[in-house]
Amino acid sequence: MEKHLLLTISNDQETSYNLRFIRHFFENLCDIRLTLFYVAPRAPEWQLDSKDLSPNRQAVAQIEKIKDSTGKRALENAKKWIVAEGCELAKVHTKVVYSKHGTVNEIIKEAHHGLYDACVLGRRGVSWFGELIEDSVSHRILWKELDFPVWICRRPETGLNRNVLLCVDDTESSMRMADHVGYMLEGMRRHKVTMFHARTPGSTADPAALFAQARSLLLEAGMDEDLIEEEVAESRNAVGAILDKGKKGRYTAVAMGRAAGAPGTMERFFPGSVSTGLLRRVEDFALWISK
Repeated sequence: MEKHLLLTISNDQETSYNLRFIRHFFENLCDIRLTLFYVAPRAPEWQLDSKDLSPNRQAVAQIEKIKDSTGKRALENAKKWIVAEGCELAKVHTKVVYSKHGTVNEIIKEAHHGLYDACVLGRRGVSWFGELIEDSVSHRILWKELDFPVWICRRPETGLNRNVLLCVDDTESSMRMADHVGYMLEGMRRHKVTMFHARTPGSTADPAALFAQARSLLLEAGMDEDLIEEEVAESRNAVGAILDKGKKGRYTAVAMGRAAGAPGTMERFFPGSVSTGLLRRVEDFALWISK
């Protein structure tokens, strides 16, 4: 079944990491459909109607100028690149909107409206502390109530395989991610999935039962059973165990569920959720997250 992905595009070259990840991950780009999405930033001086936040005439002119120049140019460059890499021209669509309610909310609105299989973000190569200060899109989008998977792509390193490390625990979001991974890899023989459980002290979860449930979802979604492996790691630090496994295995993506909502003040600096901890420390593989 053809997969439809929403890729966010901007003027920052490093956000094209999502394009490069797609090119690396999918052996046959003809099997996917892409919508390249650009959100024109809202300038502070724009005057908006207080009732519906619609821009005044002067702001509209500025918006259209951005759409026609910066936005369309960024989209056309991205489209040209992915088509040259093998994606069919008819399967690449572009869309520009202006930021009426903020970049994150515009991305979420489009993802909900378009019923995409995943929203694929590029990730800038800056320190996690710098991103906390500027409150990056990839952080804020994880704190929203989402009903679609998010892929966050870092700079792809050479030598990564196409395999996926599926982190399995006893949450519903983890099993939703297992279903998503199976669906995305349906009929693909060049991808292997390692179901991975980091068992921390005091955990009462039964890895065998978790693996059986996740395996069932992977198979039901269309994966071949001989491509599925499993592993348990005893560790006091789940984030460290996942990072270590991901790097040693040269996985191209680490997939996991996320049950947490918006963090409190302390979690911004001392992450309590595994997904937030990984988001701040990942440097090579992509991070797939489902809520």
